Amino acid sequence: MNSAFKKPQVESRYMKELAYTARTAHFVDIENLSESSILSEELVREVKREYFEMVQPGPCDIFVIGVSHFNLAAATFGWGSGVAQYVVQSGEDGADLALCKAACDSCVKDRFLRVCIASGDHLLAAVGETLKRKGVIVKYVARQDCVARSIFVGGSECVLLPSLNSAKEYVLVS
Repeated sequence: MNSAFKKPQVESRYMKELAYTARTAHFVDIENLSESSILSEELVREVKREYFEMVQPGPCDIFVIGVSHFNLAAATFGWGSGVAQYVVQSGEDGADLALCKAACDSCVKDRFLRVCIASGDHLLAAVGETLKRKGVIVKYVARQDCVARSIFVGGSECVLLPSLNSAKEYVLVS
């Protein structure tokens, strides 16, 4: 084999450690964080803005967005294509199960020191506990009206966002 085509081994131990510690994997249940099973691009943009404002992700962070196939277009155009990986599964707890599978991937604990789970769903609480036992720092972001009690049990940090529904005005028509 021609040595000109070999990949140079220039990455130092320090650079590998820096890359490992500087990145966070974000697992976002966009329907849970939006408090809606029917998404619009505008709603997803607003949720993303609020999430970024609260979490302040780094430039090398990755995002995995869980969504049902009914909401894939709104999620993709609202969050942005090319800036996230979308895992799609429909049905009861479909998006949650797709996110669980992605978060439990064996390389997550090897590539990221921190994981942020943007959901208040009880299924993702178990994933967070598993990652925490493997040495990953886990943080939850959830809506105050959409958070399972099991999220608080494990002792991980949990940031609560205000409910979107409480901010809406309802007009009664008689």
